[in-house]
Amino acid sequence: MAGIKLARRASYTALKDSAIDVSAPSLFENRPASAPSPFPQASKENEMLLPGPADIRNSRRRAGKRSLLSVRLSMLAGVLFGWAFVIWRLAVNLPATEDDIHFPRSLDDLKSQSVLLQTYSAAHFMPVFILFTTVFVFKQTFAVPGSALMNILGGVLYGFWAFPLVSFLTAVGSTFSYLLSQYLLGELVVERFARSNLNYLKRRVEANREKGNLFYYLLFLRLFPFSPNWFLNMASPFVGVPILPFFLSIFFGLIPYNYICVQAAATLSQLNSFADILSVDVVLKLLSISALALIPAVYGQKIAAWTRGRGTGDDGEEVKLQQA
Repeated sequence: MAGIKLARRASYTALKDSAIDVSAPSLFENRPASAPSPFPQASKENEMLLPGPADIRNSRRRAGKRSLLSVRLSMLAGVLFGWAFVIWRLAVNLPATEDDIHFPRSLDDLKSQSVLLQTYSAAHFMPVFILFTTVFVFKQTFAVPGSALMNILGGVLYGFWAFPLVSFLTAVGSTFSYLLSQYLLGELVVERFARSNLNYLKRRVEANREKGNLFYYLLFLRLFPFSPNWFLNMASPFVGVPILPFFLSIFFGLIPYNYICVQAAATLSQLNSFADILSVDVVLKLLSISALALIPAVYGQKIAAWTRGRGTGDDGEEVKLQQA
C-alpha cells in the first residue's frame, strides 16, 4: 500500500510540473489594437476577400435590378404573345370562303390578291376591319417591319378613307410602344442599346423645350424620312417628351408618308418594289416638308420678337388702334 501511495504522489508531481501555465498570455486572448498579428499575411488576405458594406449594397442593388428586369421582360413577353393569340383567334374566326385568301406577306402577294381582298372585305366588312386594325396597331407597337405594306393594304381595302385611318392607327400604335417602353422596358434597357443616341436626343429635347419649340422639333423628326421611328417611340418617355405632343407629332408628322403609301394602292399593278413608292423625287419632297417644320423650331423666338415689335412704337410704347 505504501508503494501505491508513493507512485500516485510521484505521478501527481510529474503532471503538475508538466502542466501548461495558464497565466501566460494566449494566442486566442484579445490583444491590444497596436499589437502585431501572429499571422500578418493571412490577416491582410482576409481583409481583401471580405466585402465591405458598400460592396454588399451594390450587390443587392444589382440583384434587385436584375430581378425587376426579369419581371418586366416576362410581362412584355406576356403582352406580346397574348396579343398574337388574339390576332390568331380573329383570323381563324373569319367567315369561310372558297377563294384562297391569306394575309399578304409581300408586295407581290398583295398584288395577286388585291381583287379578292377587296371583294371579301366588302362582303365581311366588320371582321376584316377589326383584324386589320388589330394587326396594324400590333406591328406599330412592337416595331415589326412592314408599315408600308400595311398602308398599301389599307388603301386596297378602304380607298381614300384608309389615309386618315392609318394615320390614326400609326399614332395609337406608337403611343402603345411609348407606354410599354416606359413601364415595362425601362430606361436601363434603352440606354444599354443606344446610350449615345439617347443622351443626344435628351439634350436636343431640353434645348427645344427651353426655347418653346418642342412640338415643332418633334414634328421635324417625324417628317424627316430617315428618322428611326422605333427608337423615337421607345426613347421619348426617358428624354422628357410628354405623351400628348408625342401623339400629335406622330399623327401630323407621318401624314405625308402615309398619304404616299395609301395612294400607291391606286397604282399597285405598276409597282415592282417599295423603291418605286419612295423614289428620289418623293424623298426630296419629304425632305423639303421636314425643312419647313424646322422654321418655327429654329426661328421661333425671332419670329415672336418681330411679331411683338410690330405691335409697339419706336419709343417702345404699345400702338393703340384709332377708333373711327
